[in-house]
Amino acid sequence: MSTTRLHNGTVKMKTPSGKAHYGFDAPGVMRGLLAGGLGGLVLGIAAALLATGWLRAAGVGLAAVAGVPLILGLSMVVYGLIGKQRMRDHMLGLIDWRGDERVLDIGTGRGLLLIGAAKRLGRGGQATGIDIWRAEDLTDNSLDRLAENVGAERVENAVTLLTADARKLPFPDASFDVVLSLYCIHNIEGRADQDAALAEIVRVLKPGGRALIGEWLPTHRYAGVFRTAGLTVRGSRTHFATALTLMWLVDAEKPALITQPERKRAHV
Repeated sequence: MSTTRLHNGTVKMKTPSGKAHYGFDAPGVMRGLLAGGLGGLVLGIAAALLATGWLRAAGVGLAAVAGVPLILGLSMVVYGLIGKQRMRDHMLGLIDWRGDERVLDIGTGRGLLLIGAAKRLGRGGQATGIDIWRAEDLTDNSLDRLAENVGAERVENAVTLLTADARKLPFPDASFDVVLSLYCIHNIEGRADQDAALAEIVRVLKPGGRALIGEWLPTHRYAGVFRTAGLTVRGSRTHFATALTLMWLVDAEKPALITQPERKRAHV
């Protein structure tokens, strides 16, 4: 048996069941793209082969257009099978780990980033995962599935799980050395609420801490919010080749506090 600490101090018993499974993101969207793309492709090819005149031309056009959602849907499948692990490894590889970091994973889902970070921690380190576990965001998305993955990967002593809203994080200021999030912030409806979540990331990040936010949409606006809040944006760029699907990543750092001796040296 393995135990996973929950936010209320209780423990949930989970029996390791082998390999962890991290699911497919936005399953409804993925299925819709695959079904729509495949259906359009079949109809288009049929019209192109069987019809004449303008119907044949329309069939060719339909088949070509249907290829777009089909490719996007297939890329989501590939991301779920391979790409998300590649993206996790890339994101975590950007951090120079000491082992004693306090890590927050926002929108942890089934624990992809949370567990990956926990494996890089040693004594004194702790990884906290928060989510509201909506079914439409990830296949079989639940706290129970996350706890099973934590047990399967045997990192239960390094993680804490919490149901919480990213727009109002239940942590004091400057609580975390690293804040991670992957395919989460865009699920918050409304720009104002998204900005509130980004402001919370800034608030709970320690001076000198890093925030890494991966999204399927461009992250340049997130970068602007971080800059306005005083963070140094190290990059906001595409990572299609890594994720094998649509992916942008913003990497930001909170300025370190200047100690009194450093201030004196700076003014000499």
